[in-house]
Amino acid sequence: MGVVLFCSSFVFILKFIYDITINIYFLIIRCLAPFNHKAALFTEGRKYSFWRTIPRRDPQVMRYWFHVSSLGEFEQCRSVIESLKSRTPDAEIVLTFFSPSGFEVRKNYQLANWVGYIPQDQYHLAAEFLNQVAPTVAIFVKYEFWLNHLQVCFDLEIPVVYFSVMFRADHIYFGKGKKLYQKYFQRVDHFFVQDQQSADLIHSMNIKEVTIAGDTRFDRVIAIAEQAQSFPDIERFVADHEVWVMGSIWASDLKILAPFIIKRAGQAKFILAPHDIGNETVSRLMELFPRALKFSEMSSENHFKEYDILILDNMGMLSSIYRYAHYAYIGGAFEAGLHNTLEAAVFGMPIFIGRSEKNLKFKEVPELMQCGAVFDFDDLNNFESIFQKINDDELLYEQAAKAAYGYTRTMHGATEKITKYLTKFD
Repeated sequence: MGVVLFCSSFVFILKFIYDITINIYFLIIRCLAPFNHKAALFTEGRKYSFWRTIPRRDPQVMRYWFHVSSLGEFEQCRSVIESLKSRTPDAEIVLTFFSPSGFEVRKNYQLANWVGYIPQDQYHLAAEFLNQVAPTVAIFVKYEFWLNHLQVCFDLEIPVVYFSVMFRADHIYFGKGKKLYQKYFQRVDHFFVQDQQSADLIHSMNIKEVTIAGDTRFDRVIAIAEQAQSFPDIERFVADHEVWVMGSIWASDLKILAPFIIKRAGQAKFILAPHDIGNETVSRLMELFPRALKFSEMSSENHFKEYDILILDNMGMLSSIYRYAHYAYIGGAFEAGLHNTLEAAVFGMPIFIGRSEKNLKFKEVPELMQCGAVFDFDDLNNFESIFQKINDDELLYEQAAKAAYGYTRTMHGATEKITKYLTKFD
């Protein structure tokens, strides 16, 4: 009896700390709002409680609530939404974001009936939201473990499903917070995880409703590749040159690669997609590369032979632009985290990335490196040495390209497994 009371008290304390932490986090964001654009969007977006405009659900209509953190997680759930809508066109989709960087880009997503921000994770706000929305099922992507929203789902008997989850032993869920998270995880209806390690970790909490489904991003990037948009002006720009597409690049990436770009310009065409497309960043790139052209200024009147470098100063094109690449560089490894390597790999080409231990948190990165599709480096000499070896050996190039293409095709199928499960709630 004493042990039970101790465990209950310990979980209560952990939950109290969780709630305090959430409140402090939101308070800090509100304090930063006058000085930080992203914090302002985060705060202003939540002043409009979009869910109050959602009508009560018709009991005969399925209503799926999808919640994602940001743009990357949206891309993970997009294939599932599209699959559900193709099977049940009348189904209603409520889509919520945590971060402005996702919401601002996808707030007009056409397959969603309503798009907005998830409320601050307080029980009374979550209860108001979920009572109004009344979803048939709540679907969370990856690590969106908002405990008060989960508790309201449980209290209202709304089924909860997680997918594309990838657990690691060093996550708080299996460390100091295990007792707390176990209490909630055990009431989740089903976890679709990416790999065996994740399944083993969740099984260690005595949870049986787990399926190893893989990552829905593979299905999404394959769909993008099959439907990739063409850009006639870009096709005229690249002509029959060697083409490099460098996606989500930061100043730290260019600090290493700018000399290579300048030296190889003329032999190759470069398409640069900066992580930040603000005027200041784009202006710096234009100063750094005199023979550069902004995509926003492209027209049929341009003499493309005068330009070696194209700067993508807009959003949403990069995943299709990789179709033109012979080589790709994926930025971010020297910063907060590597951008999506799969968007390039699906088209089949050698891919270069910065060397960082943070890369290992993306399951596909070490696997792509192991099969010879991705190459990492830590300085210019290292990069040029690897590139020259691949570029001088046609067989080695083809092996890398085929490895990238083949890897993405063997990993598809998660969307079908998840969709099949979700439609059982019809």
